[in-house]
Amino acid sequence: MVIVDVVNNNEIKEKWNGFLKESGNASFASLFDWKTIYEDVFGFKTFYLLIKENEKLRGVLPLVLIKSPLIGRGSFLVSTPYLTQSGLCSNGNQFDTLPLINRLKELMKDCRARYVEIRQIVSYPSDIFFTRKDNFTFYLNLSSGVDGLWNGFSPKVRNQIRKAQKSGIEVITGNDRGFVNDFYRVFSKRMKELSFPTYPMSYIEAIIKNFNKNSKIILALYKGKIIGGMLLISFKDILSVPYAATLIEYNPLCVNDLIYWEAIQHGVKEGFSFFDMGRSQKGRGTYHFKEKWGAAPVQLYYQYLFAEGDKGDKENLFNPEGSPLFNIYSFVWRNLPTPVANLFGRYLIKQLYTA
Repeated sequence: MVIVDVVNNNEIKEKWNGFLKESGNASFASLFDWKTIYEDVFGFKTFYLLIKENEKLRGVLPLVLIKSPLIGRGSFLVSTPYLTQSGLCSNGNQFDTLPLINRLKELMKDCRARYVEIRQIVSYPSDIFFTRKDNFTFYLNLSSGVDGLWNGFSPKVRNQIRKAQKSGIEVITGNDRGFVNDFYRVFSKRMKELSFPTYPMSYIEAIIKNFNKNSKIILALYKGKIIGGMLLISFKDILSVPYAATLIEYNPLCVNDLIYWEAIQHGVKEGFSFFDMGRSQKGRGTYHFKEKWGAAPVQLYYQYLFAEGDKGDKENLFNPEGSPLFNIYSFVWRNLPTPVANLFGRYLIKQLYTA
């Protein structure tokens, strides 16, 4: 018999994370540690589901409740906001999924949520879900080593890295408070330019605190000024980059290429098998940027279970860019002073989860 429980205390953390190490479709975003981050930083209510069959653990599914009356006109259960993918993680054993579906329906009813969004790298085998396939993550195989990877790059990529190195850009790594502050200054400025409210700095601080031994920040300095940065998180044999940013006025120096090359070399040195370059949509500039490194696009499945009475198709999904007011908002937001945008952003970001 399959039982689906909502677990709320940290006593289950070791068991949960231990299960993920044996799961073939788990990511760093699936770890139980994120529960504390979502609750402490954003005040979100979480529902971390433990799926058992005959007392044996068969799967886990982390969900976060996002209430968005201002922007999204509703509430949503998401696995997991602000990150590429976590989803339903299993150990390969088949189990009756009907109890899980019923539990999700109960949660939607209790939370008055419009739908559940599950972001995962393996498609949930059910026609009950509406599935989007417009997102990809990129895995770069690190097995050929630094020299093998370098020789496999196109002449253009190698020249861009050399250009950045010759320009005098210095690259440093660490994860103390100073690194967090410097990274956040660049990151928040870039987020504003992209018309997206930035996360509070306490979010980056919480990530470093909870994943201290498995997190690192790379910073790029030019003439004493921080012009770019990247946050790295490791899990199992994968090194991932959830967040990165550079100051666009320094793009001619190819600073982005140098930061990614530094991260790749770090991944090889530390013995990781893959470098996960994060999510992109086909046709976007970031998609082509990641392709040029020889990284392979991996299909992501964003799957939706709609509440009873909600229209179950893509027209009903939360899409702020589809709003007629988005262009007005975008213009105003980009022209706000960064400190002002950061102040208001910490409230607006709580109503968004599309990042």
